[in-house]
Amino acid sequence: MACLTSDNCRTITYAKSTSSCELFIDTPSEYGSLVAQTGYVTMIAVDDRQLPGPLFPLHGITVAGHSDGASGNANNALKNPWGLVITTNNLLYVSDLGNYRIMKMKIGNLTGSMVAGSGVSGGTATTFYYPAEIAVDAASNIYIADTSSNRVMLWRNNSSSGVIVAGNGTSGSSTTPLNAPIGLAVDSLGNIYVADSNNHQVMKWAVNATSGIVIAGVTGISGSDYQHLNKPYGLYLDESNSYLYIADYYNYRIQRYRVDIPSNGTTVAGGNGAGTARNQLNGPYDVCVSKKTGDIYVADKKNHRIQRWSVGATSGVTIVGTTGVSGINATQLNGPANVILDMNETFLYVSDIDNNRVQQYQLP
Repeated sequence: MACLTSDNCRTITYAKSTSSCELFIDTPSEYGSLVAQTGYVTMIAVDDRQLPGPLFPLHGITVAGHSDGASGNANNALKNPWGLVITTNNLLYVSDLGNYRIMKMKIGNLTGSMVAGSGVSGGTATTFYYPAEIAVDAASNIYIADTSSNRVMLWRNNSSSGVIVAGNGTSGSSTTPLNAPIGLAVDSLGNIYVADSNNHQVMKWAVNATSGIVIAGVTGISGSDYQHLNKPYGLYLDESNSYLYIADYYNYRIQRYRVDIPSNGTTVAGGNGAGTARNQLNGPYDVCVSKKTGDIYVADKKNHRIQRWSVGATSGVTIVGTTGVSGINATQLNGPANVILDMNETFLYVSDIDNNRVQQYQLP
């Protein structure tokens, strides 16, 4: 409205007979004195020049891979990136699943370097067969959930090969092997938490252990009650509060468990069947939690979106992506697989797996 020239303008009265409007100021209330008069229409005046645009969906920038979604195996390209880690000095580690390698790049430089794997599939000490989630400790050692090799590998900083630290490279359901490990977390003591997906459980492996213990789910049995899981995928460890968050893929929910005492799971997001509604998820791949607010961020893969669930909320808000619609532009995703926050929680990072890129979003 061009006639809004006064900062304390509140209402406009439009005279039907003369097709003119009069600007009222110094009105006694927040909304002005709206008096009904014959032949006049009184309106609240809003200066659209002062209104911010919509907060969501957030606009992302590509920090790894090609923004147009092209895949490749050069050092500036990715093929189905999955796991992510961001360090305090802005080093981004990416599990480049389709290229059987782990890449490291500095934020702001789209060309990275291969720091684990060889770019060739395999189950040797120098190769991976579909690496999924990763973790990096304070010494820059890299832990990798090597899904199709049924093991977790540790590549020490600057090493040219890795060692098995969970599983034994064969599939099984006892306490020693793993069966399609996907989610991964490592605590400050070096204990390893593994989403043993095809066994419908999460295992904890102590440092130098040759077998693990079940801390969530029931071995080999899927289910939807609070004792069971159905294909656990991504993990997030809240070590300060002794919570482990689990993306329970085929139960379309996020479960929270205590890791210090035996417990059943608590549903903190989803759990209302597969769907596109705000209170539903569809194939959640990953989860992370704000240390500042407790907000839960979910990579809702089949809905092509990132959902944010506030503490105690019964539904989420789509902050990235368009629900149920895949795409390649700056606000869209195509099957998000991993979601993380940087240390200051200024930026959110998403592995846009089917767009072969990693996106960075500045949080409002």
